[in-house]
Amino acid sequence: MFKSLWNYFKGYVIIEITGFSIERFLNLCLHKSIYIYDLRETKNGVTCKVKINDFKKLRFISKKTGCKFKIISKYGFPFLVFKNRKRKLFFIGICVFIFFLYFSSSFIWSINIIGNNKVDNNQILKFCKEKNLYVGSYKKRIDPKKLQTDIKNNFDEISWVSIQIKGTLATIKVSENIIIENNTVQKEPCDIIANETGIITEIVTRSGNPLVKAKDIVEKGQTLVSGELILKEGEEIKGSYLTYSDADIKAKIEKEISVSIPFEYYVKEYTGKSKKEYELLAFNKNFYLNFIKHNISYENYDKIISRTELKLSENFSLPFIIKKIQYKEYILVKKLYSLDKAKILSDKLITEKITELIDFSSDIINKNISYNQSTDKLTATAKLTIIQNIGEKVPIKAITNIERSIVENGTNKITNTQ
Repeated sequence: MFKSLWNYFKGYVIIEITGFSIERFLNLCLHKSIYIYDLRETKNGVTCKVKINDFKKLRFISKKTGCKFKIISKYGFPFLVFKNRKRKLFFIGICVFIFFLYFSSSFIWSINIIGNNKVDNNQILKFCKEKNLYVGSYKKRIDPKKLQTDIKNNFDEISWVSIQIKGTLATIKVSENIIIENNTVQKEPCDIIANETGIITEIVTRSGNPLVKAKDIVEKGQTLVSGELILKEGEEIKGSYLTYSDADIKAKIEKEISVSIPFEYYVKEYTGKSKKEYELLAFNKNFYLNFIKHNISYENYDKIISRTELKLSENFSLPFIIKKIQYKEYILVKKLYSLDKAKILSDKLITEKITELIDFSSDIINKNISYNQSTDKLTATAKLTIIQNIGEKVPIKAITNIERSIVENGTNKITNTQ
């Protein structure tokens, strides 16, 4: 973008080259360091763009190669000045525009945040605003190195920050901490209870006192593995202590999932009627651009908002954003699902619910779907037989016996308070 602006500022001409040695003509231009660009083939030869300073050098090459060239058009600031040399207001406008570009380049008009997943953009922008970095902030008031340190110290999730200011764009690159899951379980005393009703198919106990075995029928909330261990001497209870229960317990359970699909449904059909409004966001203020405020009389419509940020280049944003608001009218058209289509949709919804409700480690050993059709809807019911882990750890709140355990030097010792 800046290269195009520079070429326009310096001025250039578009010429057409004709003759039998056009290739030699171009090679000599390259040899003489004459910058020729945007070459296009025509019926008679080629057209290209040449800077004003290099244009005079083409006469020598033209005589040497026998090729001819002619000016098709002239572009650039020098030609514009010459054409409007008697118009004072025109030059005043150009000076004002140049001053405006220089003035606006002293501020930040766009902020881009890269690399954050856990920390929300708004949190970072709010903190940066407190430290003088915001849309419309004066660049000389910003200390990127200090702000980098402040962001890192304020957000525990961020381990590295880099702030780069190019043109009117501020880019904040962050790197977040990688959380390594700690698989070490705080081994507090607990029981394992059933979170579903079913038939035990497998139980592997690593610690705790198992109270059920395979093929037992268990109810939801029933204790499967107890964390209270009783110490006996013969038939006499000498004490008890609590431990952390750990076991893999799988059971066969029954689940039922139902969904309903109404036969009637509505779809949007756009009428082709629409209204557009434009707003200009300049220097963080909104300006309505339409001469007349539209009265949206549509009963049903979609509101579509798009924003276009004006830029001179990738890193040079102007403090202007064009906001386009479009209102598109639509009508709701009633349609009917066929029975087959309703079944397909119900099966899809059941599959989505199964994926959402059932853990991926579970095994579905049987699935039976039945359909019940009424006048206005189709109800699908899926009966599932699943083998899944039903054990759920719950802390032990109290001990039934008076005896309690005291942990000393990593070992459990029994103290009888009776």
